[in-house]
Amino acid sequence: MGASLGLFYFGGLWLTVQQLTTTQHPYRLIFFSFIFRLAVTLFVVSLILSSKTVYGVIPLLICCLGFLAVRTIMILSIQPRNKITF
Repeated sequence: MGASLGLFYFGGLWLTVQQLTTTQHPYRLIFFSFIFRLAVTLFVVSLILSSKTVYGVIPLLICCLGFLAVRTIMILSIQPRNKITF
C-alpha cells in the first residue's frame, strides 16, 4: 500500500512538473495538484490508522517505508547523470 501511495504521490508530482512549461497558469496547477495529492495521501493514511489491528502502528510504519522507498527510487531514476570526464 505504501509503495502504491508513493507512486501516486511522487508520480503525480513528476507529471505536474512536466506540465509546467505548457500551462498558462502554473501556480494553479501546482496548487491544485498538491492539494489533490495530499488529500488522497492523507485519506489513505487515515484509513490505515483507523484499521483495528492488534499491532497498532506497525501497518503505518510499513506504509511509510514503502512510501519513502518509492521516493528514493524515483529520485535515483529521474535525476540526470553527471558524466565524469578527465
